[in-house]
Amino acid sequence: MTTRDSGAHREPTRNDVARLAGVSTAVVSYVVNDGPRPVAAATRARVLDAIDKLGYRPNTAARSLITGRSGLVGLIVPDVENPYFAALAKAVEIAAAARGVRLVLGQSLSGGFLELLDSLAGHQVDGILTATLPPAAFLTDHWIGRVPLVVVSLALSASPVPVLYPDYRAGARTGVGHLVEVHGRRTVALVTGSDGMDEREIGWREALAVSGLSPGPIVRIPWSAQGGAQGADELADRHPEVDAIFVTSDQQAVGLLAGLHRRGRRVPDDLAVVSFDGSLAGEFTIPGLTTVAVPFADLAVAALDALVADLPQDRVFPLGLVVRESCGCGRDGGQSTASTR
Repeated sequence: MTTRDSGAHREPTRNDVARLAGVSTAVVSYVVNDGPRPVAAATRARVLDAIDKLGYRPNTAARSLITGRSGLVGLIVPDVENPYFAALAKAVEIAAAARGVRLVLGQSLSGGFLELLDSLAGHQVDGILTATLPPAAFLTDHWIGRVPLVVVSLALSASPVPVLYPDYRAGARTGVGHLVEVHGRRTVALVTGSDGMDEREIGWREALAVSGLSPGPIVRIPWSAQGGAQGADELADRHPEVDAIFVTSDQQAVGLLAGLHRRGRRVPDDLAVVSFDGSLAGEFTIPGLTTVAVPFADLAVAALDALVADLPQDRVFPLGLVVRESCGCGRDGGQSTASTR
C-alpha cells in the first residue's frame, strides 16, 4: 500500500520517492527542479512514475530556496471586468501555465498601484507584468534592481523597463480606413475614453486625412459599456449627420450598439461601427462587431519571454481586423481578418 492510501495520512517525502524509484534523493531533486545536473531519460521516467504513484508534491518554499525562483508571476490590470484586460489575463495565464508558472492577478481599479507592486514583490514573484501605467520617476528611482518588471499593452517612450504593446495607431488607421475605403462612409465620429489625444485618435485622424476627409465629432465617455450607451445618446441628439463610428474599445462598443438600437438607429444601415480590442464580447453582439484585434496570445508569450526567459526588449505588435456585420460586411455571419502590416 502506498503512502497515499495509508491510514496514517502522512504526506509522501522525497525519501519515499527515491526509495520507490531506486535512486538517490539528489536525483529526485534534479528531476523535480529540472537540474542542475542532467538525468538519464529512463531514470527520469522512473522518478516521475514514483511521484505519480505516491502523489508526491514538492515543497515549493524549499524549491524556491534551491532554485532562487518562486514559480509565480504577477499581473496587474486596471479592471478585470473590462473584456480587454480579461482577455489579456487569460492569455497570460495560458502562456504562464505552458512554462510551469503560476499567475497572481491584481487589479488597480481602486488605486493603490504602488502598494500592489510592493505586495507582489513581497510574495517573491519572479517578475511582474503591468497593464497599469507605472510612474516613470518611481521606476527610475525606486524599482530598478528589484523584481523584474515588464509593461504590457501600454505605449511608453523612454521607459527604463521593457515595453510591449499593440500598434494602436496603425490599428486605428486600418479600422477607419475600412469604413471609408470599403464602405464609403464620409463622416466618421470617434467615441473614446481618453481625455486627451492618444495613439488611436491619431490613427483615426490620419486615416481620414489620407482620404481627404475632415475629422468627425469626438465623443469622450467613460471606459465602460455604460459610457458607450451615453455616447450613442450624444451622437443621436447632437450629430445626426454621422454615418460611421470608430470606438476605442469593445466594452464601449457593446454599450454603444445597445444605445443606438434604443434610439432607433440601425447598424450598419444608418451607422457603420468599427471597434478596437478583439475581445470575445464582439462575437455575441447584434450585429456582430467588426473590431481591430489585438493578438493577445502573441503579446502574452512575448511578455513572459521578456520577464521569465530574460529576453527584455521593447516590441510593437501588428493588429488584424476581424470583419463582422457592424461595418456592413459579413451579413451572412462570416468573418475574415486583415493585418495592419
